[in-house]
Amino acid sequence: MTTVIALLEKETKKKFFETYRRALDQERASLVEYDDFDRMFTSTQGESNRYKGARNVSKIAGEWQGREAALRLFMDGSRRTYKIADFLIGTQVFPVIAGQVGVGVCQREFRRIAPCSLMLRTVLAFPDKLDADGKADKHHRSFCQGLADKLNGGQERVNIDDILLYPTEANENFEDKGIARIHSYMIEQEKAMVESLVKRHLINDRSWLIKDGSLEYSRISDKDDRFAFSRIRSNYKRVVGVSKSFNPELAKLKGGRSAAGMIASLKPFERTPASLYSTERVEGKFSVWYVRLREARRSRGPFDGVVKVEKVLVTDHEAEYGLESSEVDNISAWLINERNPVCYGKDDRWANHLYPVYLTETYIKSKYRSTTHFINLF
Repeated sequence: MTTVIALLEKETKKKFFETYRRALDQERASLVEYDDFDRMFTSTQGESNRYKGARNVSKIAGEWQGREAALRLFMDGSRRTYKIADFLIGTQVFPVIAGQVGVGVCQREFRRIAPCSLMLRTVLAFPDKLDADGKADKHHRSFCQGLADKLNGGQERVNIDDILLYPTEANENFEDKGIARIHSYMIEQEKAMVESLVKRHLINDRSWLIKDGSLEYSRISDKDDRFAFSRIRSNYKRVVGVSKSFNPELAKLKGGRSAAGMIASLKPFERTPASLYSTERVEGKFSVWYVRLREARRSRGPFDGVVKVEKVLVTDHEAEYGLESSEVDNISAWLINERNPVCYGKDDRWANHLYPVYLTETYIKSKYRSTTHFINLF
């Protein structure tokens, strides 16, 4: 049976080299971090009321416990990347990076969490020099689609859903470039999933979505792009980003002082003031704050039990004045009410995990092929 690598040699007329096939994620676990932007607290207000310090929302959380939970959808995206081959273009050798990409959503119905939507994709990432004749994105897309069709038509071992091109201009590690391109593809699929949920009317005023991780998507220069912020921001009216991991030293107080101490000093069920945040590197404006779900004892450090919360500022009024403080309080209270049960013993990040998000993450990972199986498909 013809292999994918043999077909690639035939279709591209390039020389491919055998290589040590392996998973790359553990080698480059911290390659792509979206929580890498400085934040200003108290200097730029992100909510309607100005608070000088932490605010306790335990009473509001208690009031919500007897009511139907507004957080009903939970989304997580993940990718696994693998080095499967090297090949020659001119005098340079470039890696071929394969990826399994998954975006899943679980839904709460009658206090039960169940799968709602799942997207799984198998992709290959090549250097952009492979399409030397392509002069624009649409040409690259046509080239990639044509190559994928040829690969899928010539073998039956694995279906290639998409072929991606990673940039080669900068003098950087090409494996990192390939992984970053697959990560960007995962972000695109997350946006598509949110769009699908909105069209299905699953996201609405009574059914909010928690997205695991940051909502700070890199700026798209093409305003006609399907996922340019001006086109998709209305989709995020009832979406909240919650990050388990963050760098507290990137949060800054007025005058450039670190906000890490304020975050670490949060007592259970307290939140920081919300900050209005924007940057040229990221599309849109955000209200950003931190909430302590539980005490840090019996955990890994003072920031265990704290999550970073983001909300896209959708309307022009929000973009100018921030969120209503009552909305910031309610979202914080909803998250506090999601702190139990815990996944202690199942995940080292248990203190920062929301259990429905943990279930969603586990659901997606259960659908991946094993490393040995996947890398031998090519």
